[in-house]
Amino acid sequence: MINYSISYNNPHRHYVDFELSTTTNGKESIQFQLAAWRPGRYELADFAQNIQKWGAFDEHNNSLPFKKITKDLWEVQTEGVMQITIAYNFYANQLDAGSCYLDEHQLYLNPVHCMFYIVDRMKEEYKIELNIPKNYEIASSMKQEGNALTVKGYDMLSESPIICSDTLQHETYDVDGITFHLWFQGACKLDWEKLKKDFTAFTKSQIKYFGSFPVDEYHYFFQVTPYRSYHGVEHTKNTVLLLGPGNEIMDKRYEDLLGVCSHELYHTWNIKAIRPVEMYPYDYTKENYFRTGFVAEGVTTYMGDMMLYNSGVFTWEEFAKTQNQNLERHLTNYGRLNLSVADSGFDNWLDGYKLGAPDRKTSIYPDAALCMLMVDLEIIRNTEGKNSLHSIMKELYEDFALKEKGYSEDDFRNICVKFGGLKVAEVFENHIYGTQDYIPTLKTALEVAGLELKEKTNPNLSAQYFGFAAVKEDGKIIIKKVEPNSVTDKNGIAPEDEITKVNGVKIEGKLSDIWIRDLNIKLPIVKGCKENVSLTIKKKFSEKSISLAIGNYYKLWELVKKEDATDEQLALRKIWSS
Repeated sequence: MINYSISYNNPHRHYVDFELSTTTNGKESIQFQLAAWRPGRYELADFAQNIQKWGAFDEHNNSLPFKKITKDLWEVQTEGVMQITIAYNFYANQLDAGSCYLDEHQLYLNPVHCMFYIVDRMKEEYKIELNIPKNYEIASSMKQEGNALTVKGYDMLSESPIICSDTLQHETYDVDGITFHLWFQGACKLDWEKLKKDFTAFTKSQIKYFGSFPVDEYHYFFQVTPYRSYHGVEHTKNTVLLLGPGNEIMDKRYEDLLGVCSHELYHTWNIKAIRPVEMYPYDYTKENYFRTGFVAEGVTTYMGDMMLYNSGVFTWEEFAKTQNQNLERHLTNYGRLNLSVADSGFDNWLDGYKLGAPDRKTSIYPDAALCMLMVDLEIIRNTEGKNSLHSIMKELYEDFALKEKGYSEDDFRNICVKFGGLKVAEVFENHIYGTQDYIPTLKTALEVAGLELKEKTNPNLSAQYFGFAAVKEDGKIIIKKVEPNSVTDKNGIAPEDEITKVNGVKIEGKLSDIWIRDLNIKLPIVKGCKENVSLTIKKKFSEKSISLAIGNYYKLWELVKKEDATDEQLALRKIWSS
C-alpha cells in the first residue's frame, strides 16, 4: 500500500504539503513519477513545475540521496532501507475544472497533478489521510472513512478529485439502482427539485441508449465562482464542473449547466470506457498521440446536446441554439480550410487548446460535432430509421469497452460506414480527413429530417462589416481574427494589431457601440453600400490610419425546421430526435 498524508499551513500561500510513505520491498532504488498531462486534456502540462521542495527519508528520518531522471521523474537510493517517505509541497493556485486550488475556504485537488506513482507499482492501493479543519466536509468518489480515502491503483487515483470545505451542498438522485451525487462548492441558491428532475431525465436517456452504466456510482463536483466561468473535465466515476456566476446558474447560466453536465456524463462511456487503442493504457509520462479526437469530443459534443433534446430537458429552440453555436464557431475559424478535424485533434499535443497561429487548425469540438450530425442523419437515411449514431456507440461499448480493449480509427470508421454507406464514407473522406466545405454536405444531410440551413446575420458587427473580431485587453482594442481576403486583410491589418481610433476619435467604450451610436450604421447592410470608416491601427513599430469600406463578411448559417417537410421527413425527424 502507498500511504499519503496531506496537510497545509498558511492557506493564503496556496502551498499544499504531501507525504508519501511506503515499503521499499528490498529495492536498491525506487523511482517516483509525476504525470506530465491529465486524461481529458490532450496537451503536456508539466505539473512538476509547481513543486517547490522535495526530499526523501528512511524509517529513521534520515535523508536519502536522490536525483531527477527527467523533468518529472525522481530516483531515490534505498539500499538497506525498509520504509521510505517522500515529502514535498505543491503550489495549488489554479481554479478550473482540472487543476488544484487551496485558500482559506477550501482544499481542491486533482491527484493527477500532484500525486506520484511508483514505477512498476501502479496497481497498488492508495490510502490518503486528509488533515483538514474539523468543520470541513469531503466530496470524493473514493471510498471514505472519516478523513481517510482509499482507492485501488494510480489510474483511479488520478481520476478522483477531492474537494474539502465547510460550504459544500449535497443531494443525490437514483437511476437504475445507481446513485448520482450532486456536490456544489461556492455560493449559489439551488432549486434541487428542478435539478434532480432534469438530471434524472437526461441520465435515463443516456443509459437507455447504451444499455448499462460503466460504473456503480457517479459524482458531479461543481466549483461555483462569483465571476463568469465555464469548464468541465470528465473522469471514470465523476466530473468536475466550473461555472459562474453563482447567482445565475439556475437561470441565465442554466442551459450552460445542463449542457456541460450532459456532455461530461456522456464521456463516462465515450473516452473513459470507450477508449482509443493509443490510450489503452495511458502513458502519463509523454504524449499519447491519437487522431480520434473527433470521436472523443465530436461525438460527445453532439450527443451531449442531443440527449438533452430527446429527454425533453431541452426544447427544439434550445437544441437548435447549440447546433447554431457549433456552426458559428466552425464558420468563423478559417483553419477549417487548412487542417482536417482528425489532424487538428492530433495536433492538440503540439499547441494545445489555445488559438495558436491564425487559421492554422480546426476544432475537435464544434467541427467534429457537425461531422457527427451529418453521420447520424445519413445512417438514419441509409437504414430507414432502424439505426443511428447511437447504434455505432453502443457497438463500440459492447465490442470494445466491455471487452477491455481500445478501438482504432479504422474500427470507428468501418462501423459508421457499415451502417451509413457511401454518404458516410464521403463525410469521413471530405470533412473528417479532408478540408472541403461542410455546408453542401450538411444541407443534404439535414434534408433527412426536414431541416435546412438559412443565412444568418453575424451579430458581431466588426466581423460582419469589416471581417475582423476584436477584444478588449487591458483597456486596448486588440484584433484577434481576420477573415482572409476581407477588406481588413487586404489593407494589411492583422491579428494582434491594436485599434486606437475610429474616424480620428479615440475609442471610448465598446467597439460595437461606436458602429451603431457614433457612426449610425444600421442593420442590415444595404447591398452595394459604399460607406467608409477610418481606423487608426497601431502595430509594434508603426501607427497609421486606414480607410475601410463597409462590406459583409464572416457569413453565418443557422439550422431551422422546413415548413414544407414531407411525411417521410417528419417520421425520420421523430426517430432522430427521440
